[in-house]
Parts: sequence; C-alpha cells; structure tokens
Amino acid sequence: MDDLSWMYRRLMDNRLHLEYIVDVRRFINFAFLIDKKCITGKNKCPYMRCKNKKFLKEDDIYKHQLNKAFLLCFEN
Repeated sequence: MDDLSWMYRRLMDNRLHLEYIVDVRRFINFAFLIDKKCITGKNKCPYMRCKNKKFLKEDDIYKHQLNKAFLLCFEN
C-alpha cells in the first residue's frame, strides 16, 4: 500500500468509488494485522472526527470510512 491517493478519491459521480471500497477494507485488514493493540479487537479510527484517537471495532471503522472520509494527514 505505497500509493495512498485512493484515500482521497472516495466519490465518483456522487457514488462510492469501487477502488475506495476495496482499498478501505484492505487498509483496515492490514492495520488490524500489524497493530499489537488489536488484542482488544479495536484499533484507531482514521475518520476525521475520531482523529486517530478513538479505538473502534473493525466493522465500525469500515462504516466510518465508507460514510465519511480519512483525515487529510495522520497523527501519531
């Protein structure tokens, strides 16, 4: 996942872009795979309002990202 430009191409003709839907799932799967804190079944949500500070379950993060958008820049 070197090219993250897909994160900012969420909509196409007022519909979710297929590439976005697929890559959101890949991104979340990867995040849960590499993050050791996932023992709790939760991970940081990159949705704008969550600001990478709220820990949510995988399905909730997926819903946020399909219905909303990623932060323009990630915080540590």
